[in-house]
Amino acid sequence: MLKFDRVKIQEENPEERKKSFIMEPMKGYSLDEATAEASRCIGCNICTQACPASLDIGAYINSTAVGDPGQTVRIVFENLPFPAIIGRVCTHNCEDICVMYDTGGPLAIRHLKRYAADQFNDYGKVLNIKKRGFINKKVAVVGAGPAGLSAAYYLALQGVRVTVFEALPVFGGFMRVGIPRYRLPFEVIEKEVGFIESMGVEIKLNTRIGVDIEFSKIMESYDAVFLGVGTHKPRMTGTPGSDAKNLMHATEFLRRISLGEKLPVGKNVVVIGGGFTANDAARSSLRLGATNISIMYRRREIDRPGYPSMNANEEMEESVDENVNYVWEVTPFEYVKEGDTIKQIKYWKNQMVQDTGGRAKPVPQKEKTFTMDVDFVVEATGQETDFSFLGDEYSRKLNLTPHGGIIVDQRGMTSIDGVFSGGDSTNMTHDLISAVRDGDTAVIGILDYLNVMDTVNEEYLPLLDRWKKFSPMVAKMAYADRVK
Repeated sequence: MLKFDRVKIQEENPEERKKSFIMEPMKGYSLDEATAEASRCIGCNICTQACPASLDIGAYINSTAVGDPGQTVRIVFENLPFPAIIGRVCTHNCEDICVMYDTGGPLAIRHLKRYAADQFNDYGKVLNIKKRGFINKKVAVVGAGPAGLSAAYYLALQGVRVTVFEALPVFGGFMRVGIPRYRLPFEVIEKEVGFIESMGVEIKLNTRIGVDIEFSKIMESYDAVFLGVGTHKPRMTGTPGSDAKNLMHATEFLRRISLGEKLPVGKNVVVIGGGFTANDAARSSLRLGATNISIMYRRREIDRPGYPSMNANEEMEESVDENVNYVWEVTPFEYVKEGDTIKQIKYWKNQMVQDTGGRAKPVPQKEKTFTMDVDFVVEATGQETDFSFLGDEYSRKLNLTPHGGIIVDQRGMTSIDGVFSGGDSTNMTHDLISAVRDGDTAVIGILDYLNVMDTVNEEYLPLLDRWKKFSPMVAKMAYADRVK
């Protein structure tokens, strides 16, 4: 029986890469590697079922296989204006469901997208988009992250005048200040967001809604509004001793590093949490000079956020290769300080107890206390959306879920007429590709709300669903079955 093995992606040496913020852990495919890997595809396109953005994956793999990366980029841009970004940091549920999984390994869909996108510095020469004159409609986008920029791009192609307001001094949202540079180079973000700007999208940086301009003024000045504000407000544990100067939430930690600060973390760093952000904080600490990194998580390895998925395993493998230490099933209960500095963490070990609700919960075993020396603590314990920018009037009008997420209808519109939303503040998936889909969904909703659907150029409308509606559980269940 023939066996077609996945073309292995080449990696940089862990001992070298962990010293650098600019060295990507994985190298891109060469032309021969990309065509060989793409040629393994049998064209079933079941992968599209697991793609939140409904990319025509089979088609762009085929164009890569025949040596036409330009066509690959054109196909990806039907739904997604970030092929090089998503080609690096996508959660790639599509690979978890690939039928080739047990026949040499799943297609390296993410790497193939990255290969094609990296062949071009200027997408304009590949896409040949015919710019449309502005129609008499204006849309404001709050937040220059993946959801907001996706919505802005596809609206601009329809002649809508779009202005993006971003509080940070850089564009990209969490793509820029939440994902470390070694995973997502700044130059890649600049290339792709620069192309979006070239399509007529205006981006105003350092502009805080509610401070520099009132949200009520935005509502008066624009025909519709899209909120892509993310979850930048940290959730702290409140552990005794957490007022120390050498403790920081991961969102602030990663943001300050991304904006150029070299934080003094010392040699011993502990990260509290078990998800992707915890991994990013731990690996960033290594690149700041720390030598002993521990990630402490209250649950088991199999309970960590994002698992089961190939992406979660890849992230953990890269961290382990760089000598990050995982401490599972523990509960820190005190940060022991000397003055205003944490010197030790006291913690209990947990026992996982099956709950009637189905998920096992960690129960601290308090009869024995353990300690760990530390120079710096990072809490990667989740974050939420700060809605204060809306002001009292609109905050009262905005309907939220019990977990604080924005409720939207099938068009992406909130409970406030003419205000749409997407991304981490709205969906529970909290990944870039799902944020892009939210932006795509809102584009159709906004155009319909503006009553201009009869004038749109359908060639430039994002395609929301190709064959079957996206279900994130399809890929998760497929992967779980394979790793049992």
